[in-house]
Amino acid sequence: MYDAVLIPVDLSATNDLVLEKAKSLARAGETEVTLLHVIEMLDDITLDDDPEFYEELRENAEKKITDWAEKLTEAGFDVTAEVKYGESGQGQEIVATARELPADLIVMRSHVVDPDESREQVGTVSHQVALFAPCSVLLVRS
Repeated sequence: MYDAVLIPVDLSATNDLVLEKAKSLARAGETEVTLLHVIEMLDDITLDDDPEFYEELRENAEKKITDWAEKLTEAGFDVTAEVKYGESGQGQEIVATARELPADLIVMRSHVVDPDESREQVGTVSHQVALFAPCSVLLVRS
């Protein structure tokens, strides 16, 4: 089905559902899977301002993403796990990574948008990725 699947993850357990969905769309032994976590840079705290803060975030992210990568590897997938800093925003980093790979599919979680409050929720990361991705995007909802 797909040769290269990008799975952007936050560090919540809700990503387990996303990983299961991605596994059902990929072929073990044939599909390259990239797990990506983007650490969003804070406007008022740069990496130079507080490197220890960002290093702690990176270490926590690497631990969680490595656990998920091991599960996918055990299921027969070729997996790469990446943690990046999102200086230009998480959505832009995800789209840039999809272009670099190049990815055939992005599978990521998204929440249900309330139609009565849609204006406030249009700028979500998943919405940005869906609009600007160079490939198909599957938004998984729990």
